[in-house]
Amino acid sequence: MKRSLIVILFILTIPSAVFIVRKYRETLPIPAGAVSLEYPLKNGKYLVTASGSFWGIHSRQIEKYALDILRFPSLGSLFKFHQADLETNETYNTPVDSPCVGYVKKMRDGIADQPIGIKNPKAPEGNFIVIGCPNFDVLMAHFKKGSFKIKEGDKVQTGEVIGLIGNSGNTDGPHLHIMIYSTDDSTGEKTPLPITFNGRYFRILDSFTN
Repeated sequence: MKRSLIVILFILTIPSAVFIVRKYRETLPIPAGAVSLEYPLKNGKYLVTASGSFWGIHSRQIEKYALDILRFPSLGSLFKFHQADLETNETYNTPVDSPCVGYVKKMRDGIADQPIGIKNPKAPEGNFIVIGCPNFDVLMAHFKKGSFKIKEGDKVQTGEVIGLIGNSGNTDGPHLHIMIYSTDDSTGEKTPLPITFNGRYFRILDSFTN
């Protein structure tokens, strides 16, 4: 009886703890130089599973503010993650929109989507796209092979569908990797920039509905 009561009390404290953490995060300042983008994902609830460097993820300096985003998982999907088929994954095949007005500066397609739980470190970004926007570039990675709706050199508008989330590259599960950076024209040096979506700065385990 005592053990059951402890378990119940523990479960009841989780929502309170999450609420307190979220409220605390809202008081934290947005990093200087943040660039505001539009949400690249629509029609659902989404979860930020990585924000900057975390347990060996996003270890490069250019990934200082990189985000990994997936469709908010159902409880059942958490228990069958590594046994799941790609086509039944909730995030796989999710359309990705351009988060800004720009043009397709660089892209790569043709990398196969590997099974969930298996990474491809030889092609870290997998199928990716770089959109040149005013004063910065947006890199988005891990697209589904053959799903791009645009080609290199094309102009893109905010909200325009550019491709589908896949599982290509150094990833063990479907998600969207997104980061932005500015480039020094004289040296070619890239500087990572913080991202806000519609004015909101996201940290790990933050969620949004769009």
